[in-house]
Amino acid sequence: MDAKNVVDELLKFEDKDYAIHHVNFFKCFEGGYGDINDTFCGIKAKDLRMVAKKFHKQIELSGISVLLKERLHEARVAALVMLSSRFDKADDKEKNQIVNLYLEHTKYINNWDLVDISVYKILGRYCYEIGDYAILQTLSQSGFLWEERMSVVANWYLIHKGEFALIIRLCEKFLTHKHDLMHKACGWMLREMGKVSSKGFRQLIDFLEKYHKIMPCTMLRYAIERLSSEQKAYFMQK
Repeated sequence: MDAKNVVDELLKFEDKDYAIHHVNFFKCFEGGYGDINDTFCGIKAKDLRMVAKKFHKQIELSGISVLLKERLHEARVAALVMLSSRFDKADDKEKNQIVNLYLEHTKYINNWDLVDISVYKILGRYCYEIGDYAILQTLSQSGFLWEERMSVVANWYLIHKGEFALIIRLCEKFLTHKHDLMHKACGWMLREMGKVSSKGFRQLIDFLEKYHKIMPCTMLRYAIERLSSEQKAYFMQK
């Protein structure tokens, strides 16, 4: 089983109108944040996941590496779905191989959907399990938008394990980031922190009390989404 088999299976579900929608939705055009070289076949999410499930036990990591370099965006999505599934059942040796593969291919994990479906399941979980967040710190300092987003969204796993210190530091770091996609990611993780426990909620309120007057509007709106009307009104005051 190789990468070509997976791509051929994906193309059976091609929908050209939906593919055009994807180009616009993921901003894969001149002046957008997506890769202008990306192509789309327009496969629906449920069909894509069905293809990934069909092949993930059969394909080698070398085949997933090939898929991650494909111009076809959905091929890279499928690769990451398969890689996440493999990681979930892997022993320590294979987990290390998967993490190394992921880090070697970050330049191809280059849109928010690719990051968001995979990074917390792989890097977030791995860092939590080994008790070392250096990988995420390094990604946060790269200056590459998608690696910076990885460093933030990986915290989804940590947050649900009650670990809040890193996401607070990263949200402080990215308060002045120029890109709205980072503001959304930080606000989303802050909101998640506030949802998981009373401790997380207190940490969210403390962060908002300290920074709400200087937070980017998008980050703030995402962070306060689940607060009461009164709390929202208070924190929206600049």
